[in-house]
Amino acid sequence: MEIPQLRPACLQGDDELLVTLDTVDAARNTLDTYHLELLADLESRGLATELGAKNTIELIELRHRRDARDTRHDLKFLKNLPKYQAVTAALTDGDPDGLTPDLAKVIVDTLEKAPSSVPVEDLRVAEEQMIEAARYVTPSGLRDFGAKVLATLDTDGPEPAEEEAYRNESLRIRRADHGIKFSGYLAGANAEHFKTAIHDLAKPHRTIDGELDPRSHEKRQADALTTILDIATGADPATGTPGVPHLTVTIDFTDLKTLTAAAAGELVFGDNLSAAAVRLLACDAAVLPIVLGSDSQPLDVGTEYRFVTRPIRRALNRRDKGCVICKAPPSHCHAHHLIHWADGGPTSISNLVPA
Repeated sequence: MEIPQLRPACLQGDDELLVTLDTVDAARNTLDTYHLELLADLESRGLATELGAKNTIELIELRHRRDARDTRHDLKFLKNLPKYQAVTAALTDGDPDGLTPDLAKVIVDTLEKAPSSVPVEDLRVAEEQMIEAARYVTPSGLRDFGAKVLATLDTDGPEPAEEEAYRNESLRIRRADHGIKFSGYLAGANAEHFKTAIHDLAKPHRTIDGELDPRSHEKRQADALTTILDIATGADPATGTPGVPHLTVTIDFTDLKTLTAAAAGELVFGDNLSAAAVRLLACDAAVLPIVLGSDSQPLDVGTEYRFVTRPIRRALNRRDKGCVICKAPPSHCHAHHLIHWADGGPTSISNLVPA
């Protein structure tokens, strides 16, 4: 496919730049709509499996290097679209100021959440209302409007809707660089429980020097979630006593001692950790050594190495009053060895600092 030469944006004046942007956006909506039509036919013909792919999602991911999540969402939208004739007509009528694919997806996604008890006539009225609203609002604004529409469609009262919401609870976890990303949905009381716990634990705290909390709002919320996980493993935020995480990390003992650049601890679910990170993790964790033979078969499973005790932790909190690096309060800290136990360092208050 040949694309005509496009005039560089830096050579365009203000008026020309805006006109070009409007033109490109209109063309983009047209192409996105056409892409959905092609994707629908590709799926209906079953071409993906004929070409050796597992399914259409895999074919598009490999052939066009598109994110599988986007294609999965597109296919879900296309599966439901035939139920909504007004949306289909508005999407394909060629009106440059008409319904865009993004807005159409919001409408369909919203109406798919309507209770099954809603009469078809009411659903059609709601569809028309959302199409009209889409001429004046952004996708985010249309979602807000859609929530109000759903509230008026719920003729059975809140209880059935709440039950359906609980059935739709979900948690999605995927790998990311040096960690994970996750998203999901909690309903009703579970959502309120989660928000309350995060809100209470994410409040900004002054440092031990009286300075403002240096963490961003997002970082404080992430720390709050980590604290919740610590509490689930037996931590006591009131005293700063950590829980004992039960993680499986496989690392060569020589690598752990020498901290070479290539040394890494293998995790069960996530990316590998550096030897230094494994050392820090082990300070507040119970360590269960497993001796492996030359063929990597377990030969002996020993008892837990002694980790930081509650009395020692309390003494550290009293002595240092928080992180020795960033001055964060004790509840944000773990106890770390100055001379690591792998190097013969004792688990004593003279060899420990909160950080």
